[in-house]
Amino acid sequence: MASVHQRPKSPYWHASYLGPDGRWILRSTKQENRQSALAVAMEYERASKLARRGELVETQAREVLKDIMKRADMGETLQTVSIKSHFDTWLASKCGRKAKSTGERYGVAVADFLETLGNRATKPLTSLTAADVERFLDHRIAKKLSPATVRLDVKIIGGALNAARRQGLITTNPAEAVELPEADSMERGTFTPEEVKMLVDTAEGQWKLLILFAYFTGARLCDCCRMQWDGVDLARETLTYQQAKTGAKVTLPLHPDLLAQLNKLAGTDKPEVFIMPTLAGQRGSGRRGLSETFKKIMRKVGVDSQTVKGKGNQMFSKRSFHALRHSFTSALANQNVSSELRMKLTGHSTEGEHKKYTHHEMDNLRAAVKKIPSLG
Repeated sequence: MASVHQRPKSPYWHASYLGPDGRWILRSTKQENRQSALAVAMEYERASKLARRGELVETQAREVLKDIMKRADMGETLQTVSIKSHFDTWLASKCGRKAKSTGERYGVAVADFLETLGNRATKPLTSLTAADVERFLDHRIAKKLSPATVRLDVKIIGGALNAARRQGLITTNPAEAVELPEADSMERGTFTPEEVKMLVDTAEGQWKLLILFAYFTGARLCDCCRMQWDGVDLARETLTYQQAKTGAKVTLPLHPDLLAQLNKLAGTDKPEVFIMPTLAGQRGSGRRGLSETFKKIMRKVGVDSQTVKGKGNQMFSKRSFHALRHSFTSALANQNVSSELRMKLTGHSTEGEHKKYTHHEMDNLRAAVKKIPSLG
């Protein structure tokens, strides 16, 4: 922009208003054709009058810009992205790059967020406000979800909006203005070897092996049910798998109990990609998910889930399938296995670090795993 004392007569410049020092404030139309420049200048003048009257809202501003492009024959259109279209595009990109379970989790939050917007989901993304995100947060809390779950939901929405900001679709992220609920800090429970044995004895089919995998490897549910045969080295007695949550590749020695079960399967089972093919394709969460099935096994055995009351009278189960992972690390700690070795066995190391394992280090890991009490 520039400023002059006299209002110019050239259509190539638009004098929007008279400044406090008596100068005209100018803005170039950036047009070389006189007719196009005049059309742009006229639209600038219309916007300037609306602004002086305090009537220039976002919708009108967008219409003015569209008219400028049209009347100047720029051959361009102003990009307008709806809330729903942006979130759909963002979710598709995430599902293509993240683990299936992660994509499903993102999808739950996005679908519920769009549902709380109703018909407004088709409005421009720029119309989204902090109040919309706040309403979504209240909606999730009303469903009696845990504070940790609600925090994750809002962070997912905020992540999508951060992507929009990086793309220049919005200038600010309304989710950043929303105060998140405090997450409950809850100490996870563990299972004793006797309880794990009862769970295995009561479970049916491939569930027996799934519980053994969780207890003797410390792997998460989604990783346990998708273990593959090509990651099993029976000769070296090791298991290698890639964590869905972190992407890290973990290599660890097999506990004698788990090794014995895998040796039996390897000699009798038909060749399969997954070690537990009937469970590999099932969802972990949900009313019919693997987590709920495990709870039914617990109830059948009579193993207490240790439900406690958290903040806001929310109820939490200290012992679920994930408690098997804590049982693994707890069993190692009880045998005085160092925290460094425990972290390596549960996959808190990078893939590069796993590749650097020496023979001596693997022997240490194997000795540590063997300290976990047998279920026999």
